Order: sequence, then structure tokens, then C-alpha cells
Amino acid sequence: MYFLLNSCSGPVPVPASKIEDISRIKAEIDMYQSLTDENENSLSVTLYDEKGKEFGNDSVKIAVNGKTVEYRIKQQLYYSKNYFYHAENISPENGRYDLQIQMSNGKKFFLASIPSLKLSSSRNIVYKEDAPLNQDYSIQWSGLQDVNVLYLSKSVKIQTKEKSNIETFVQQAEDTIKIGPSGNYTIKKEQFSRPGDTLDIISFKFTAEKTGTVNPHLLKGSSGKIKGSHEERVNFK
Repeated sequence: MYFLLNSCSGPVPVPASKIEDISRIKAEIDMYQSLTDENENSLSVTLYDEKGKEFGNDSVKIAVNGKTVEYRIKQQLYYSKNYFYHAENISPENGRYDLQIQMSNGKKFFLASIPSLKLSSSRNIVYKEDAPLNQDYSIQWSGLQDVNVLYLSKSVKIQTKEKSNIETFVQQAEDTIKIGPSGNYTIKKEQFSRPGDTLDIISFKFTAEKTGTVNPHLLKGSSGKIKGSHEERVNFK
């Protein structure tokens, strides 16, 4: 019984005395930033040891632009836990978010530097919120600074053989389209319907994605990323 519980316990916190150098950890840093307010953001940092296990240690401190990042433990199912650092509403300085880590022995290291995203307005996206199924559909945009990816997802209504008052809808996988700050995109009407289903909603997520710089002494696979988006929905009838 002990073996069974131990095998399901998930990542085990590493003692403070075991890891004291940044070269023995991998860091995954993810930031979200609003494209209309740079101070509306969130940061999540997960550390891993050399064996790929989450590194849980409340004696290791992380700060971003001088603000201490909260260390958290999240209980999951079957006795497992996640260990991570989280912060919100961080003001960028000189267009960047600079992260520092302090190990349990007091040594401080540069962890990462992530650029902030330039602001833009969703009013620069021109489209019709309701559209007919028998016409091609076009959407235009301009001045969306830093936006470089369009994620397009569709919700379709499934047609069943059985007569029923209950309608079934299915979310299809996203399409990823590389774009620039200005442009247009057209979907042909022939793509709206297939045998067995009919288009209901298209979601357009205009996304800015950037990669920051991490300490080169971190373990392979370490990363620092930031993204933000404008999202619009179109109903088809």
C-alpha cells in the first residue's frame, strides 16, 4: 500500500540543500499581457530539476521588476501537487519584464528578460458580427502592433438522423495562420458546410507572441514566452 501511494504522489519538493545553482534547473516562464493595458498581465514560472520533476522549494525566491512572485502549491487529484510561482498586474520597466531568482543559499541570478507587448485596439478589426452562409466571409485589420498569429477556430452544428429538439455543437481544432499587423483574410463559402455539419460560429484570435531571453546556464528546454490577443466572434446563419 505504501508503494502505491508513493507512486501517485507526484513531484516531491526538493530540499533546500540539494539545488543551489541555476545550472541545475529548467525554467518555463509564461506571461499573458492584455493588448489594451500593459499593466493587466499575469506571470507563471515552473521550475524543474535535472530529472524533469517539478522543483518545489519555498526557500527559492523569484522577483520580476523588483516585485516578489508568490510561490504556490496546487493540489491535484490522486495526491499529486504542482509547484509554481505566480504574479499579476506587473508594471513593465523600459518595455521589459526582468526576472531574477535567488537560490536557497542566497545566491542571485538573472533568470529571464521578456519584452512587453505593444498596445493596440480591437476597433482596428473590421468585420460583420453576423454573416450569411451563402457568401464568402472577409475580415480586415490594421495597426495591430506586435500581432503576428491568427488562431481561427470553428463551432459547427451536427446534423443527426434522429429527429430531436436538442441541437449538438462541436468545437473544431484551431487553425494557425501567420499574419502581420495589417491585412485581411477571406474564407470561401464552400468551407462553411460539410456533409453532416453546418458552420455556427467562427472565433478569430489575433495574437501577439514573443520569446524572451533566458539565462544561458539554465538547463536545456528553458523558455520565456509572452502572448496577448484580441478575440472576435462571428455568427453564421
